[in-house]
Amino acid sequence: MKSPGICFISLFLIISTASLAQNADNFGFYGYFRSGFGLDGQGGPLDFFKAPNAEAKYRLGNEAEAYIEALFRYATTDENKARFETNLRLAFVTPTSKSNAFVTTTSVREAYVRMTGIHKKRKELAYWAGQRFYDRHDAHMIDYWYRDMSGFGGGFEDLVLGKEIKLSAAFLGGSIDQLSSSGSVYPENEFVFNKATLDFSLYDIPVGPGNLGMTFDWSMFNGDSLVTSQGNYTIESSDGWSLGLFHEVPFRGGRNRLNLFYGTGAAQNYKAIIEQPVGIVPVAGIPLEVSKFRRFRVLNDLQIDISEKVSLLGLLLYQNLDNSQSPTNKLNWYSAGLRPSYHLSRYVSIVGEFGFDYTSQSDANEGFLLKMTIAPQLSPLNKILSRPAIRVYVTYALFLIPI
Repeated sequence: MKSPGICFISLFLIISTASLAQNADNFGFYGYFRSGFGLDGQGGPLDFFKAPNAEAKYRLGNEAEAYIEALFRYATTDENKARFETNLRLAFVTPTSKSNAFVTTTSVREAYVRMTGIHKKRKELAYWAGQRFYDRHDAHMIDYWYRDMSGFGGGFEDLVLGKEIKLSAAFLGGSIDQLSSSGSVYPENEFVFNKATLDFSLYDIPVGPGNLGMTFDWSMFNGDSLVTSQGNYTIESSDGWSLGLFHEVPFRGGRNRLNLFYGTGAAQNYKAIIEQPVGIVPVAGIPLEVSKFRRFRVLNDLQIDISEKVSLLGLLLYQNLDNSQSPTNKLNWYSAGLRPSYHLSRYVSIVGEFGFDYTSQSDANEGFLLKMTIAPQLSPLNKILSRPAIRVYVTYALFLIPI
């Protein structure tokens, strides 16, 4: 038997933009924001649906916050065509309030300098230092940054080896603020710690019809503790390594990207920080063994504008996580989704999103989440990721727990 499903209907308006104006005098302002308002089927406040122990959710008509990023950039170019950039990015997030308590979280997400054109024969080689968004890869439909090495540090990128292959390397320390990769606020009493990482990437390697990228990371974590109202928790020291493979195939109207990842210990989450793995409940007095963390993930992300009338996003994902907390340490996450768009004209389209998540945890619960959204939309172009966009949503979600 299965328990009754939980349904949700919302009417939602959103305005988002990927870039704003840039002046001609070396100063640029760029930004992104999402914002809106919604109600559930009973007239209550907007909330979101996410499968238990899933690390992301299908986002169309399912985001219950206002999130803003503002990037300020000043760039100069000298007589040798060397370019020097100074970048500052601020972020603000305000969750949809369910009471008269309103909380806005602010963060400095980037503050770094980047230089190119220093070498006459390697104009593309770049050096950087500071705090920055670094080597981030996002599955847009679920706003899932499955690789995000953002943090403090420095390094070089786009060093050409041979004719096409490029190399980047960086030494990174995690940037600890209250916001996750997707801009959400970390839950109270959930640990997030700094670590040190050596990061190497080879990319633009011609393989078959596309390009291959390879990443290798070595992370070092010196142990830490978390003090909460429920007690003090200790997280043990650990080293760890990870290996990732990307294969991207461009084609007319879009691209397909496949990522394979395996990580151990302090490097298992493909990020420059240590986050609390899903499915874990730290126990006061019992150290958490980071060295036993293991993660395997395969993800395929499709983006295509098929014709002037039809566009599509598609996602397939499987993840196996060992969070070291026996007997509930093994977690599986399966996800599949489509976001088709039918363009009635250049500016008017109908967007749908259909997402399915299944999660299971050893000696614990498993569950299914089916989420569907329909959204009339106004946007500048008849493309799947045309921005800015104004949308009105109706969302339905069904959650089932087998008994």
